[in-house]
Amino acid sequence: MFNPEKPYQELEKEVLAPVPASEEPLSESEQARRIGQESEKVEQQIELLKREIEDAERQLQRVEGKDVEPIEEKIGQYQERYLPEHLRKKGRGLISKTITYLWSFGAKLEQEGKENLPEKGPFLVICNHFGGGEPESLLKVFKNTDLHFAVGKEIWWNRSAVAKWFLKKLGALPMEESLANLTEKQKEDALKSQSSHGKKVFRKIIDREKSGGVATNIEFVHRAVALLSRGDAIGIFPEGLWLNPERVLRLREKAEMKQGYRGIELVAGQYEKLTGEELPIYPTAFIEDRETGRKKVIVGEPLLLSENNSGLNDTDWCMSYVAKMLPEQQRGYYKEMAAEK
Repeated sequence: MFNPEKPYQELEKEVLAPVPASEEPLSESEQARRIGQESEKVEQQIELLKREIEDAERQLQRVEGKDVEPIEEKIGQYQERYLPEHLRKKGRGLISKTITYLWSFGAKLEQEGKENLPEKGPFLVICNHFGGGEPESLLKVFKNTDLHFAVGKEIWWNRSAVAKWFLKKLGALPMEESLANLTEKQKEDALKSQSSHGKKVFRKIIDREKSGGVATNIEFVHRAVALLSRGDAIGIFPEGLWLNPERVLRLREKAEMKQGYRGIELVAGQYEKLTGEELPIYPTAFIEDRETGRKKVIVGEPLLLSENNSGLNDTDWCMSYVAKMLPEQQRGYYKEMAAEK
């Protein structure tokens, strides 16, 4: 019988081989070289994971040489296998609806791009993440769809029993965190800005990545696709963790976009292999003026990854559309890419 977990275990042993940590301080050029190596490793991982997903799907489609299953049966089996326990029932219960309403009620904001809002799922929402306010604002904007956000597994989901209960009621999905886009110095500087809990989480991530570990998030991909296949929506903040939470309320209006972590292509690719359809991706920008308190959410036109002929990887391509909707001084890593749109 095919074991879908085995290929990923083998992949971790073969591709993610430990890299010995250096005890001596690294020069900037050496740090840049190592980040390049990490980026190349992630690229290899993405491609290998895509092939593993393809192999798994082909085997799930066949039973002892029989014909391919009807698409509805195939999707039903996938959902039975991968839907998270707290989201097996479609729609939100009374408690969940109440919590979601109260949490997003205070999100007074201006909306732009209402004509782009989809009437129903499935679709993927990607948004910038400068530090708070985005999730509740997006829940209000996409209120007619069951929208499930990716949240940090260690920093939020496993923070406490109360936090996990709250996030489950919001319909969130845990995702393993990464700091792989940062230099070692940037990682250590970010660690210093964290709370006591954040310091423990960041140290765990830093040590894991020093030994060659990479956040694969296979479980998240499966769960997200299972939800998408029944018509729900998934929200992702590709920039990942806040790096300066202690200063976030004072300084986040001056924040710039960081490079997004790869993963959009895995979710969209797995969804297409399961359903035979492309997944619409909605680039969305969250803008907040901390002095006046004014907030704005801009929803862009939907993207399909098959349209990407830019030479950029799919995540950077999608994020450049988010950056295009932000003030120029906040586009950061994506400033030049956005200018070409």
